[in-house]
Amino acid sequence: MQNKFYPLTIIVAVVLTFVAGFLFFKFFNISENKTFQNENKQQPLVLTAEPIYPTNTVLTQQYVGYVTPIHEVSVTPYIDGFIEKVYIKGGELVNKGDVLLILKQDEYIAMLENAKADIVKAQAVLQNAANYFERLKKAGNAISASDLEAAEAQYLSALASLEQAKANYTQAQVNYNYTVIHAPISGIVGDVSLTQGNYVSPTSGPLFTIVQYNPIRVVFSISDKQYLKELSKTKPFIDETLLLELPNGDIFKNKGVFRYTDNSINKQTGSMAVYADFQNIGKILTPNTYVTVLSKNILKNSVSVAKNLVILENNGNFIYLIRNGILRKEQVEILGTNGETFVLKNTFEKGDAVVTEKVNEQNIGMPAEILQNSEHA
Repeated sequence: MQNKFYPLTIIVAVVLTFVAGFLFFKFFNISENKTFQNENKQQPLVLTAEPIYPTNTVLTQQYVGYVTPIHEVSVTPYIDGFIEKVYIKGGELVNKGDVLLILKQDEYIAMLENAKADIVKAQAVLQNAANYFERLKKAGNAISASDLEAAEAQYLSALASLEQAKANYTQAQVNYNYTVIHAPISGIVGDVSLTQGNYVSPTSGPLFTIVQYNPIRVVFSISDKQYLKELSKTKPFIDETLLLELPNGDIFKNKGVFRYTDNSINKQTGSMAVYADFQNIGKILTPNTYVTVLSKNILKNSVSVAKNLVILENNGNFIYLIRNGILRKEQVEILGTNGETFVLKNTFEKGDAVVTEKVNEQNIGMPAEILQNSEHA
């Protein structure tokens, strides 16, 4: 009986040994894995970072500009003559239509009167020719065809002479009017060295110049890239304020109004000329003065980041940031520069913080914590 149960006992013992070994191995392996995981669990990076705060940023672009008049006229006489009277002095403000000077008129009055007399004479000759022509037409067959044709030709010639006399009178009137020289524009008169008795003519050159001071124009240049950006708007510089910094450092009080751009890019500089007008009461802006044009634009909901924190690469611009506890490399869009900072489009999430220290690219995607919170620059 004992021998009968001996093999069964051996089998049970083997099974129990196997089960005990399996349970021991499984327990040991779990403990070993937990120990390994605990030993190799990634510790979060501790990095210096600054929280990102969107705000409204005033972006200022500077351009070199020069002042030029919108209108500048060289006053030249249309006719010859001696100056009868000078009404203006150098540096005076004149309005369009003001009398500047008068040329001696006697000769031109005489021409006008002669032309008027020629009209009266031509009218009389025409009347006689018309009467004679009408009488011949009424005579019928008593008058030869050649005589009638001659009378008609005489009438038409007298009619042409009257028209010529009228044209001569109009020309005499124009020449007489030219003896009074008016201001063609409103502006400041330049140097006037004329006196009564001076002889002038169209070939003697300009008598003086008149420069429009108010409003006045400032010309500056923008890059071809900036030109395309402005062109994409409903109107160039529509969302920008144009100001001027004067040579002494003062800011000109009046804002500029964009007028137009040139019709081509300067191929030497790759730039486009821009024209803007400014109210210039008091003649503070003087033609040919160089000024600094300040183009100010408020970029709403933007982010300012120090330039050294933006990585400029061929495939885009990037910054390192901590988002939801993970170190990331995010692409950004630069809207402009403002001193030592780049102004970025706000594509960030709440709680993002830009890393302000050197980052190892191999650490991208690892857990990260902020070492300290510094005030937003």
